[in-house]
Amino acid sequence: MEGELLVTRLWKKGVLLLSIMALLSGCFGSEAVLEELDKDGKGTLKVLTYEENYFFQEYGNAFSLQFPNIDIEVVETKDLFQQHSKTDGNDETLLTKLIDEQQPDVLILAPNDYEKYAIDGKLYNLEPIIAQEQFDLEGYMVGLIDMVREKGGGMLYGLAPHFRTEVIYYNSELFERHAIELPKVGISWEELFDLAARFENTGMPGLYAGSENVEQMLYRIANAWSLQLFDAKGEKVLVESDGWKQAYQLVTDAIRTDVLQVRKWEDPANWLPANNLFLQGNAAMTIGGTDFIHQLNDPRNKKASKMDWGFVPAPINPAHPNETSSATVYDYFVINEKSSNKRAAWEFIKYVNGPEMAKASSSLYYKLPTRTGYIKSIQGKSTEALYDLQIKNQKFEYAAKQIPNEFNGEYAQLREKVLRDIIENKKTVDEALAQLQQQAQAALQNARHGSGASKK
Repeated sequence: MEGELLVTRLWKKGVLLLSIMALLSGCFGSEAVLEELDKDGKGTLKVLTYEENYFFQEYGNAFSLQFPNIDIEVVETKDLFQQHSKTDGNDETLLTKLIDEQQPDVLILAPNDYEKYAIDGKLYNLEPIIAQEQFDLEGYMVGLIDMVREKGGGMLYGLAPHFRTEVIYYNSELFERHAIELPKVGISWEELFDLAARFENTGMPGLYAGSENVEQMLYRIANAWSLQLFDAKGEKVLVESDGWKQAYQLVTDAIRTDVLQVRKWEDPANWLPANNLFLQGNAAMTIGGTDFIHQLNDPRNKKASKMDWGFVPAPINPAHPNETSSATVYDYFVINEKSSNKRAAWEFIKYVNGPEMAKASSSLYYKLPTRTGYIKSIQGKSTEALYDLQIKNQKFEYAAKQIPNEFNGEYAQLREKVLRDIIENKKTVDEALAQLQQQAQAALQNARHGSGASKK
């Protein structure tokens, strides 16, 4: 009896699956999802992006060579931050207003904006046209399409052609000279600091942070460990947790013992190669984006250009060894749901996310194609590990939990004070974070009260 019931259930599931396949075939096969371009391919495409010149340099000029009869009109967003400082609105409100007024066909969005507009139903669902045209989704790096779908509530409302990532650079000669093993793929933050500590008696830092200060290094660790500063409702500060205590202890211990060298608070950020210890051969390791390779290969940086260097992915969370928080997708290309020119918009998105564009950008180290196989190595160093790690679907906590902007500045000052106290041995981590917890909670409540009062 149980066997007959199982067969019946399987038969019903099979019939349902065939029905769905037939429906999809009917939708995506015989009837076009989007109208075709006219025979001359003429039209105007309005694109929302940060800045016009950069857009044409990166995407617009190449697309125009393929579709010379499509005129591109750019709607810039670069002035929104300036407007924000002059109004009571926020960036999100101003961006929405700009889109409503200009009604661009294509939007190039940051991750937060992509997620919000997708959930709000303001973006065109790409799944039907992708299925009909059999657009290749298999060629993307591991987990990327799943992440974009997750941000879109289960549907694909956009595509992301590039990502940026950060790595640990190392000076092979220094490691060999001091008989220290090289950093490995999959290293954790604890292991990285332990490795850097082995250079303690060499007169140079094991890990050099360049122009980054202690807060920036702290938040690298916090992001890797998925530490949350607020509870789910954004009403309570959680800085006194075990995870935050461990992060504060790790980074301050490393600074106090000269294992990690960061930029001091009073020093201005300085990116000149002459002031970079790693480029001068006076640091064993440093952390930076792949665009740092340009400085390593610059013949004007005489020591660096002769250096035998290598890199591994930035430290991971051992609890999620196949995931990286140091890689980010920064541009989501989407179609406005209200666009009357969706076909031309799709042709643009398809081109930008296609193999030709991936191949063209394979030599641009500041951004890497999300399609695999186009950049297998950089200066002879394999990129396999960079593509094997899945980009973490990061939730931007301040935005997601609607933390008032007024909180940010005050919290930064409070955080700096406790970090100074810990590094200067004025307070233990437990004492300092107990103080920070109390002060930050009061600051959050005041910010929420002030934000609410200002809206009345």
